[in-house]
Amino acid sequence: METWIEESQKTYSERRSILSFDDYLAELKQKPKLHLRNAAQYFWDVIQHFGSYDLELPTGAQKRYRIFDTEFSNKDGKVLGHEQVQENLVRMIYNFLRSGRIDRLILLHGPNGSAKTSLIHALIQGAEYYSHQPEGVLYRFNWVFPPKKTLQGSIGFSEETGSNVQSYAYLEGDQIESRINCEYKDHPVLLLPTEAREALLKEIAPDLHIADIFKKGDLAAKNKRIFDALLANYHGNYQEVYKHIQVERFYFSRRYRTGIGSVEPQMSVDAFAKQITADQTLGQLPYMLQHVTMFESGGALSDGHRGLVEYSDLLKRPIESWKYLLVATEQGEVSLDVVSMFIDMLMLASSNELHLNGFREYPDWQSFKSRFELIKVPYLLRFSDELKIYENQIPKALNSMHIAPHALEVAARWAVLTRLESPKAGKLSETQDNILKSLSPIEKLELYDSGAIPERLTQQEAKELKPLIPVLYQQYANDREYEGCFGASPREIRTILLNAAQHHNFDYLSPVAVFEEIRELVHEKTSYEFLRREPVGAYRNSEQFIDTVEKHYLKQVDDEIKNSLGLIEPKSHIDLLVRYIHHVSAWTKKEKVHNPVTSRLEPPDAGLMSDVERILIAKNENPDDFRHAIITKIGAAKLEQPDSPVDYQTIFAGHLRKLKEDYYAKQSKTVQHILESYLKLEEGDLEHVEEKDKTQSKTLKENMFKLGYTEASAKQVIAYVSQSSYH
Repeated sequence: METWIEESQKTYSERRSILSFDDYLAELKQKPKLHLRNAAQYFWDVIQHFGSYDLELPTGAQKRYRIFDTEFSNKDGKVLGHEQVQENLVRMIYNFLRSGRIDRLILLHGPNGSAKTSLIHALIQGAEYYSHQPEGVLYRFNWVFPPKKTLQGSIGFSEETGSNVQSYAYLEGDQIESRINCEYKDHPVLLLPTEAREALLKEIAPDLHIADIFKKGDLAAKNKRIFDALLANYHGNYQEVYKHIQVERFYFSRRYRTGIGSVEPQMSVDAFAKQITADQTLGQLPYMLQHVTMFESGGALSDGHRGLVEYSDLLKRPIESWKYLLVATEQGEVSLDVVSMFIDMLMLASSNELHLNGFREYPDWQSFKSRFELIKVPYLLRFSDELKIYENQIPKALNSMHIAPHALEVAARWAVLTRLESPKAGKLSETQDNILKSLSPIEKLELYDSGAIPERLTQQEAKELKPLIPVLYQQYANDREYEGCFGASPREIRTILLNAAQHHNFDYLSPVAVFEEIRELVHEKTSYEFLRREPVGAYRNSEQFIDTVEKHYLKQVDDEIKNSLGLIEPKSHIDLLVRYIHHVSAWTKKEKVHNPVTSRLEPPDAGLMSDVERILIAKNENPDDFRHAIITKIGAAKLEQPDSPVDYQTIFAGHLRKLKEDYYAKQSKTVQHILESYLKLEEGDLEHVEEKDKTQSKTLKENMFKLGYTEASAKQVIAYVSQSSYH
């Protein structure tokens, strides 16, 4: 306990939580860049504090900002995906920084559940954390007054605390008669007269880009009246006035509404002012201040001054209740009943597309448009990002319940499929247009997620498609009904998964239960707009997507089971592929190959190449073109990594998969027999299973456990595959 108290006192001292005005000016002169930051500069520094990193995605290179990873809070509230949204938001903040003031409200708009609020809250979390760091220091000030033992002039202070005292800021609590807090968090620099402030800024920060608030700003109404009253009583002696200033460090806090304001979509005023002079708690103020009419401000705008205000679902409120934003953004000022309030804050709002489209029809839309910066926040289009949402949320919600492999995947894959739009054609070459038009929804999903080229394409078509992925991704970027504007919301998918976990046939979360819940949802067409949209080819067909995902899932688990059987050596197919490439290389160079059996140089084995190509090449593809493409791909890999051996397993993953599938297709009866034996053993039927089959069933079971299955989920999925694929 004593150690903790000592550490707390040490931290308080090191943070310089309380300063006199003179000591603050010394701090200001020493570190002007830290102490001369408006809200835009501060949030820019917050973002830069956490840094960024580059991502090479199939859809194009992106920069990701670490603040949205929320590592400072154990990734609680991490924003998955949305790198382009992050980039747009950061760019706007930088524009505010360059212009010297915040003159626009940033409106994040998108479908319900697309992470608009999560983006804002990640920014807030980062600012809260940063404000506690040495480089995140923020100061405001209070007015302090010592006891009135004897009168000295009209203000009245004791001789002990009169002109011989440099500042009243460091007086202990029992030495202070009264204190007036600055609820508005006025910046201490504004206590300097405009001319003196201008001279000081030129002296200490000649090369610093100074925001307008420091050049043209003034104190809040209450502080201004106190300042003027004291200055008059001290006959213009500023130094005597500054003795009453206690500079105090403060920290951003959303919970306690310090530097962070939040406006909910209800009918209420976002700020107010009330008279405080009549408050009995101020009876100990110096006599002359008791006759000064003072007002204090409050509400979200006051809370968020020097920080950030979040307008949640802004457009749900009647427009008349926030028309003041036109003047607030343009002039940085809000007029209340009795005073005007100057504001310096980021204003971030959110809205869904329905309300935004309605607002666009409003007569004053053009006036607001010039004061709003619109940033689209679509649903995620990358399957792996969508999956991470449920991997983060669902295990926590289900506590220790077993989640069968792929249960979350099938829900995430279906959700992303509902959001995709059919590829546009007509702006590229005829060949490229035809390739894009031929893409199925599941192929488009895989392109966005991993860049996986459909195996049905020829090598030349694959070469044409790869650089088109970023083009495909941007096709709907400027459309009002952009890709990701419609589809299943993560909120709905979460509900599906939680309901599936309560399925009466399973004591774990099963993919089969998930499919049942999705089928229930697609019947509720009146509840979900995306279900009412007309299909375009294979796209926008949410019911058909269930079958698409189920087939994909069946193939996944079928591959898992086959690999778990241990029927083939792990290296057998890679060895076959390497041998094939060796012969193809000789064929392209018109060379001979060494036959290890005869020890002779012989022509490349045409039979071997033909057998492998029968499995690998696409329909209507020329074998010669295929062979040349194989060698070209190897050459490109060597150029990228000249000092490393060629990783055939990665470069030709699709080819290896085809070789495996071909082998197992020939072994389907064997596979079926082992699966039936496994199920018999699980039912306790030991008499009708041979020893060899028992051994293979045991191997299958052990390997399935390694993949994350339990006894119940392994039995269920093997029965599912046996029934679906082998009967």
